[in-house]
Amino acid sequence: MAEYDLTQTLVAHLDPHLVLPLLSHLRTLDLFDAKDVVKAQYEVSKKTNMTDYALQLYKEAYPGEAEPKEITERAREMEAKNEKLSKEAEHVLKVIEDPVVAGSLKQDKAQNFEWLKQQYQLTEEQIHVLYEYGRFRFACGKYSEASSYLYHYSVLSPDTGKVYESVLWGKLASNTLTGEWERALDDLRVLRDHIDGQRASTSSSSACDEQQLSHEHILQKRVWLLHWSLFVFFNHPSGRVKLVEMFLSQSYLNAIQMSCWWLLRYLVVALIVTRRQCTRGYVVEGGSYSHTSKLQTHAALQELSKVIQMEAYRLRPDPFVDFFRQLYVELDFDRAQEELAKAQRVAHGDFFLHDTADTFMEQARLLVSEVYCRIHQKVDIGDLSKRLVLSKEEGEQWVAKLLNETKMNATIEDGVLNINQPRPVVYQSVIDKASSLTGHTTSLMQAIERLTQQPVETEEAAEAK
Repeated sequence: MAEYDLTQTLVAHLDPHLVLPLLSHLRTLDLFDAKDVVKAQYEVSKKTNMTDYALQLYKEAYPGEAEPKEITERAREMEAKNEKLSKEAEHVLKVIEDPVVAGSLKQDKAQNFEWLKQQYQLTEEQIHVLYEYGRFRFACGKYSEASSYLYHYSVLSPDTGKVYESVLWGKLASNTLTGEWERALDDLRVLRDHIDGQRASTSSSSACDEQQLSHEHILQKRVWLLHWSLFVFFNHPSGRVKLVEMFLSQSYLNAIQMSCWWLLRYLVVALIVTRRQCTRGYVVEGGSYSHTSKLQTHAALQELSKVIQMEAYRLRPDPFVDFFRQLYVELDFDRAQEELAKAQRVAHGDFFLHDTADTFMEQARLLVSEVYCRIHQKVDIGDLSKRLVLSKEEGEQWVAKLLNETKMNATIEDGVLNINQPRPVVYQSVIDKASSLTGHTTSLMQAIERLTQQPVETEEAAEAK
């Protein structure tokens, strides 16, 4: 199933330290030559300061060959740099370890900085050493220390520019690699708010070229965040629900369609697994999302099916996406069965999906059952069992479980499931459509009123511009 492996696609959007766990997982599978995977691990580790780990991988990849001088020299350089940064950070580390400091800090960063400056003679340069030291320790693979230093820098420093954003990325990566999923989820939320806030500020730019460049940068950051978030969403207990909320939000769904359509695999899996409990976040004016509202399962599935249909011309074969398309769009149950069998094998080898594979198969079979029963009044249980990739005995147990969970109005006679589907009331259908039309009309009128209230630019003003 190597053709369905996404590792080579994902690594282009990940930090080298996040790539290494993917390659380590790949070594446990029999998809690629083991020596090639080890060589790939070595090439990635060279981009970090984990010199001991890089030397270990080099010996595995190139047994019997002399150690590369560039790595041994870098090891000496890293040791000297560590001593230098440790001494420079000694004063500020003593300050942050003082319990009085922790109890005196306020929400206002500028106020905190002034207080530290007066009480402990801390300078902005000394606080900045925390960032440099945290970034260095992260590069050396000391993720827990890096997370601590970057956190304290974010609390003490009044900076909100590029360095602050770098700190947010560093904290997210550090807490991800140490398995601190609650902190990582919070880092993910803060970083998303920060990126969306940049989107709001750049949209008011008067220079078209600068605005376009800014939007490209924001798109790139969102693509990175989508990839990095996979580690958190597939490890945090409520992560799959959060993934659906984020991936189906308009700005991030647009980013997936424009730049990383391969992530539809994970959206399909997360939606199928959590379709009975999903919520959806939406963006409000100002660029930040305020709260979530319940999203009906049918609406979410419909939206995903529209996206898959729109992107079908460029989607490479993927058993998860193809299963969803064949089942929910084409209603081709035979093809859906084939793709589901492939998806079961691929899920157990996917770095992010292997722990969710069994849950996905159970929910996918439930979805097949619901769709199949929705369009049939009589269902042969033996035929349904084949479509669910189950034996006849397992299929009978599955149908009994389905009837018990869904409270479906159906009976079983001689191996046939007879479904009593209620006929829709015509009058209620007309009322529902009329109510929907009224809501759309009201929204349209409000939009027209807002446009008419905006000042109209005169020809003289336009010429002056």
